[in-house]
Amino acid sequence: MNKIRLFYLISSVLVFGIGVCVYILFRDNNHLLIIKRIPLLEFTNNVYVELKPSFLSNVLRYNIPDMFWFVSGILLLRFIWFLENKEQKIYLFCFYLTGAVFEVSQLLKIIPGTFDFLDLLFMGIGALVEILLYNNYIKRRMR
Repeated sequence: MNKIRLFYLISSVLVFGIGVCVYILFRDNNHLLIIKRIPLLEFTNNVYVELKPSFLSNVLRYNIPDMFWFVSGILLLRFIWFLENKEQKIYLFCFYLTGAVFEVSQLLKIIPGTFDFLDLLFMGIGALVEILLYNNYIKRRMR
């Protein structure tokens, strides 16, 4: 059980890191305030990979990092509430709801940002894949 729980922590960190790497590689980070404030992050200006404009490149650039970050949060919550099934379900539901409300709030101009239906779609796809893997592999091992 502890190995599976540790797997969730490591997976959460790795998936978050993959999202960061995709963001750094395929987005122009020159305008990000955090890059200007933290000199160690200035190297990110040199690793930018320019993609030809297309639907798939836009998905990779704008939606995939959000999906990875969302899934990372799900994995972290599963790690924290590993043996507490009821609490885990409550926190995961709240996390799903928060992600959706955050994105819809951008549409309603409650919070700054640009609403993108594809963000919701890819966060949902990431959550669905995680749920399927959890139900088919992890739950079976825990029985």
